[in-house]
Amino acid sequence: MSAADRQRTCAACGGPFAPRERTGLETVIDGEVLYVAVHTRHSTYPPRREAEATRRLTTTTA
Repeated sequence: MSAADRQRTCAACGGPFAPRERTGLETVIDGEVLYVAVHTRHSTYPPRREAEATRRLTTTTA
């Protein structure tokens, strides 16, 4: 069973998943490693963390 099937709703916005909808997975560490499903282009990570990750990726590949 996939994370989206188990959760039934997006971890970021709380909206339901459509049948067979493509989703993303994010890692959450809360005493153990968990994976949560999110809608495409949604994130549970703070915007600052997302921006820092993007900056690091573009500076290491350039």
